Amino acid sequence: MKRLPKIDRLLKELSENIFISLPDSVGLQFRRAQPEEPIDEIDAVFDWQSVHQDLVWGEPESYFWFAADIVVPEAAAGLRLVLFVDAAFGDTMGRSDPQCLVRVDGRVVQAVDGNHRYALLSPAAAAGDRYRVTIEAGTIEDRRQLGFKLRLAIHDRAVEALYFDIKVPVDVARLLKPDDPRALAILNHAEAALGALDLRPGNPARFQASLATASAETDRIYALAGDPAMPTIIAAGHTHIDVAWLWRTRETRRKMSRSMATALALLDEYPDYHFMYNQCLLFEWLAEDHPELMARIHDKVKAGQFEIEGALWLEPDINLVSGESLVRQIVRGVHYHEATFGVRPRLLWLPDTFGYGASLPQLMKLSGVETFVTHKLSWNDTNRMPFDTFFWQGIDGTRVPASFVTTQTYEYDGFETTYCANLRASHVLGTWKRHAGKAHQSELFMIYGHGDGGGGPTREMVETIKRFERGIPGAPKVKQGALGPYFHDLAERMLQPPATFPTWVGELYFECHRGTLTSVGKIKRDNRKAEIRLREIELLAVLAMRVGARYPTDEINQLWRIVLINQFHDILPGSSVGSVYDDADCDFASFDALAEDLESRLGAILSSGALVLNASHRPRGGLVVGPERAHAQAIHRADGTMEWLSPVGPVAGSSVGCPRPSETTGSESVEVALDRLENAILSVRFDAKGRITSLFDKRTRRELIPDGELANRIVAHRDIPVEFDAWNIDAHFEDKTWEVEDLIRAEVIETGLYRAAIRFEWRYERSRIVEVVSLIAGSDRLELDVFIDWHEHKTLLKLGVPLAVATDESRAEVHFGHVRRPTHANTSWDQARFETLMHRWIDLSDGDVGLAVLNDCKYGYDARDNRLRITLLKSPVYPWPNADQGEHRFRLALMPHRGFATDAGRIVEAAEDFNMPLRWLGRAIPQVGEIEIEPPFALDGDGIEVTTVKKADDDDGIIIRLYEKRGRRAEAIVSTPLASAATVDLLEREPVPLSIVDGRLTLAFKPFEIKTLKLGA
Repeated sequence: MKRLPKIDRLLKELSENIFISLPDSVGLQFRRAQPEEPIDEIDAVFDWQSVHQDLVWGEPESYFWFAADIVVPEAAAGLRLVLFVDAAFGDTMGRSDPQCLVRVDGRVVQAVDGNHRYALLSPAAAAGDRYRVTIEAGTIEDRRQLGFKLRLAIHDRAVEALYFDIKVPVDVARLLKPDDPRALAILNHAEAALGALDLRPGNPARFQASLATASAETDRIYALAGDPAMPTIIAAGHTHIDVAWLWRTRETRRKMSRSMATALALLDEYPDYHFMYNQCLLFEWLAEDHPELMARIHDKVKAGQFEIEGALWLEPDINLVSGESLVRQIVRGVHYHEATFGVRPRLLWLPDTFGYGASLPQLMKLSGVETFVTHKLSWNDTNRMPFDTFFWQGIDGTRVPASFVTTQTYEYDGFETTYCANLRASHVLGTWKRHAGKAHQSELFMIYGHGDGGGGPTREMVETIKRFERGIPGAPKVKQGALGPYFHDLAERMLQPPATFPTWVGELYFECHRGTLTSVGKIKRDNRKAEIRLREIELLAVLAMRVGARYPTDEINQLWRIVLINQFHDILPGSSVGSVYDDADCDFASFDALAEDLESRLGAILSSGALVLNASHRPRGGLVVGPERAHAQAIHRADGTMEWLSPVGPVAGSSVGCPRPSETTGSESVEVALDRLENAILSVRFDAKGRITSLFDKRTRRELIPDGELANRIVAHRDIPVEFDAWNIDAHFEDKTWEVEDLIRAEVIETGLYRAAIRFEWRYERSRIVEVVSLIAGSDRLELDVFIDWHEHKTLLKLGVPLAVATDESRAEVHFGHVRRPTHANTSWDQARFETLMHRWIDLSDGDVGLAVLNDCKYGYDARDNRLRITLLKSPVYPWPNADQGEHRFRLALMPHRGFATDAGRIVEAAEDFNMPLRWLGRAIPQVGEIEIEPPFALDGDGIEVTTVKKADDDDGIIIRLYEKRGRRAEAIVSTPLASAATVDLLEREPVPLSIVDGRLTLAFKPFEIKTLKLGA
C-alpha cells in the first residue's frame, strides 16, 4: 500500500485547515490561588499580574488562575470560535500538567488538558462581543511550567467532517490485508476525494467549493458497507477517575469537575453521544463544588444521554476489604443512585481492581446486581483467561453472568485490553479480534475515553465513532448505546437454553499486582481495625437503642464514609503517592476520635460504670486487656508498651456485661525459659537465634515442625520487580535472600499468673525487629507480637512456618468463607499463584492435624508443599519513595489443631477472638450490681458466623447478617425476645416472613450461604 504515505500527507495538509488561528493576541493576567480559596471567587480586579512570554509558573499540588477579556474580531463574525490553551502539557497518565477548567462569563464550559486542548467560545460569534474568560490551572508534578497563552481560532466543521470521513476508513484499510478488495476500494475513493480538494491558499471560496466534491466521493466509501455477517459493537464514552493515586483526593474533586464539564460539552454538541459514569462519592463532591454541573447531568440522565451504572459507591479494592465492607459499598451505592438519579444499577463495574473474591457472585445475587464486568485479568502475567463472556460461580454455588472488556489495538498480539481506549480504528477492529467467544456472541461492548484522571473522550473520538456508525467496509458495525441495556440483554440471552456459555468456578485470581496485598502496611492495619470497631459500635448502638436511646445513624454513616473512601483500589492496596497516606492518617485519626467519643456516649447510656463488650455472638469470658486492678497481670508488647490482663466472667453473646471476676484461679501454669514455652496443651522449643525448632501438640501427640527445620524464620528477599514497584512481586524475588539471624537480645519478660513470654530482638541492616512470643495458660495458640522499625527499601520480608503435614492444598479465609488453593506447581496456573490472599487465617492440614496461622492485619502469603510463609513487609520506592519506612505493629498466632475437617469452626472462632477480643469500656471501677441489657438475639448452632448487628436502614428493626463458615450444610436456632422476623436481601428488601415459636426460629444454611435477618418488635 505505497499509496498510504501520500494519503496520510494530504490528510495532514487537510487537518491544518480545521482550525485557523486568528492573529489577534489575547492579553492574559494570572495569580496564584490561595490555599482553600473558593474557586468561584477568582474574578477579582486586584492582585493580578500580567503574563509575559517567559512566564515560569507551577508548583507541586498547586493552583493558579488565568484571566482574559476577549473581544470577538471582525474575522470571526458568524463563525464558530474556539479558544486554544497553549501550555507545557505533560503526558503522564492521569496527570498531564497543567489541568485546567475554563469558565466563560462565570459559566463552566469545559476542561482543557493534555488530551483536550481547546474549548468552545461561541458557535456563531458576533463581532465586538465581549467575553470574560477565567481558567483554573492545577499542577501536580514537581516540574515548572514555561509559558501559558490563549489564542483564538476559527473552527471549520466542514473541513473537520471531511477529514474524519476520509481518515477513519483509511485507518481501517491499513489494517486489512493488502489484497482485500474492501481496502482497495477505500483507498481508491480516499485518493479521489483528496484529489478533488483545492488546497491552494488565497481563495477560501474555491477551497470550500472543493470540499463538497470531495465529500461526495467519500460517501461512496460508506455506501460499500452493509455486510450483515459483520459483528456489532455497542460503544459508550467513559472516564475512569482514580479517587486517589498519583494525586490526592482533593485533586480528584477537581478532576471530576473537569471531566464532567468536558463530557457535558460533548453531550450538548452531539445529541447521539452516550456517556457513562458511576462513582457516587465523586458525584457527591461534584454536587457540593459545582451544583450547576450536577443539574446539567440530571438533565442528560433524563434525556438518556448520560448513563448512571455500576452498583458500588466507589471502585474499592476487593481483596483486602471485609465482606461486610463490600456489602456496605454495594448498599450505599445502590441507595445513592436511586435517591439521586432515580436509577437502579444492575452492573458490578470494576474495570481496574486487582482480583475478585469468590463471594462476589452471592453478594451480587443478594443485592439484585445482574452482571459482573471487568478487564483487569487481561493483565495476567502468565495465563490468559480462557473466556470473555461466561458464568462465574462463587464458593457457595451462586452463578452470575460475567464479561470481560475485549478492547485492544488490532496490531497487538498479546491479550492486554483497556477500558481507556483513545479510540482509533485499531481499537474497534481489535475489540472483535480479541474476543474469544466469536462462535456464540457477535455483539460486544466497547468503552472508551482517557482514564485515570485524563478527562474522558475527546471530540476526535466522538467524530471517529460517528464514521463507524455510518458503516465502513471491513469493519464491525458500531452503535452508540448504554452499558446497562446491553448487559441486561446479554444476561437474558445467557440464561436461555441451550447452555452455550462456559462457567468459571472460584476466585478470579489476578496474576499480577501481588504486592498490593502487602505494600504500605499501615493503611491495611488501620482499615482492619476500623472495620472491627464499626462492628462493635453498631452493636453498642443497637443495645443502647433497646433501652430507648436514639440510634446514631449520622455518626455511624460518617465513620463508614471514612473507611469506604480509604478502601479505594489505589489507596488500600498501597499503590499511591505518600501524600495520599498523609491524608489517610488524618482520616483514621478523625475516625478514632469520633469512634472514641461515640463509644463513650453509648457506654454511658448502658452503664454508669465499667463494661465488657462481647461483639461476638458466642458467650465469652476469659482474659481481657483493661485497667490495673486486683488479679491483673502486666503484659509486655513488642513496641515497649505495657498493658494489664485480667480474667472476667462470661458475657453473653452480642451484648455487654459487668467485668465480674472469673473463676480462673491461675492454677494452670506456663513454664518458660529462654529456649522454651510450655503449657498443658503446647510445648515450644527455640534455638539460640530465636527460631522455633519444635511445636508439639500434646492433644494429638504430634510434632508440627519437621525434623531439622525452623519456624518463626524471618527472611529478607530482594524485591525489584520489572515494573509497577508497589504493585508487583515477581516470581524471581527468591533469587537473592538474607536470613534475619542477628539476634542481639533474648530475655524472659513474663512469668505471670496467666501468661509467660520471651522477648527476642534482631537487627537487620538499619532495621530492628522485636517479637514478644507468649503463651497463655490452657491456650492452644502461640502468639507472636511483632514490632518492626524498618529502614530498608526494595525488600520483601517473610516469616516462614514449615509443617510436618501431608497435604497438597492450603485453606485461606476470604469474604464470607474460605478457599482452597493447591500448594503444588503442577500447572502454569498453580505456578502463577506464588503470592496470594488471606484474611484472618491461613491453614495447612492433613487428615489428623494441622496448623492455622492467625493474623490481625496481614493479607499476603505463599504456600508451597508443606511450607507456609506470611508476607510481613514490602518496601517499594515507587510511587512513594518512603513506603513502609518506620514503625510497624502486628500480631500473628500459631494454632495447632486436629485437622481442618474437625476444627474448621474452631479456627474461624479463634480468628474472630484474635481480631475482636472482649473489650473493656468505661471506667476502671465496676458499678455496683448487675446490668441488665437483653441482647436482641442468641444463636445456637455450629458453623455459623455473625458479621454485623445494626439498625435497619428504613425503620427501627434490627439487622443481623450471618453466614455458614465451614463450607458445609448447617442448622442454627435463633432465640429472640422480638416478635417478628424475616429474611431480607442485602438492601434490606424482599422480606420473607419467618415463624417464631416460643421465641425461637430455625434456619437452614447451605455451604457458605449468607443470610440477612430483620427482627422487629
